[in-house]
Amino acid sequence: MAKYEVTKSVEAVKLNKRTGIPLTEPPITIPFGAIIDNLEESGDYYKFHYLTDRYQFRIESVQGALQPLGGPEKAAADAPATAAVPMSAEAPAAASLIPLLLFEPLAVRGSGPMARARVPGGWMVTGAGSLTFVPDPKHTWDGGSED
Repeated sequence: MAKYEVTKSVEAVKLNKRTGIPLTEPPITIPFGAIIDNLEESGDYYKFHYLTDRYQFRIESVQGALQPLGGPEKAAADAPATAAVPMSAEAPAAASLIPLLLFEPLAVRGSGPMARARVPGGWMVTGAGSLTFVPDPKHTWDGGSED
């Protein structure tokens, strides 16, 4: 089942676990960055799971506020046909891709396991429970020390 990230805080109404009818409790705020799943369209509402409970919010209140996790290809493959989540006009589909750091192991004598990842302007290096940046704009560093 597809999962979505909330890209702005939105208000949602909790649903009864057995009947699915909205409760009379005040709406809660689903915070920016929250992950929701089991999203389904039901009339003018999206119904979904957040944490352990079922909620709903109006479709027009979340225009541009939901972003599929894993990129649009993953969401399209996992999403049910009824859960068409519109992307906002100002956010192209490529903007929903999540950048990843790909770490490669380093063979450094006299230390524990270390790895590096290419980032703009140099390398992110991790090892011994720490993380540091090594400036190298041309990415020519071979991973060894420069004695």
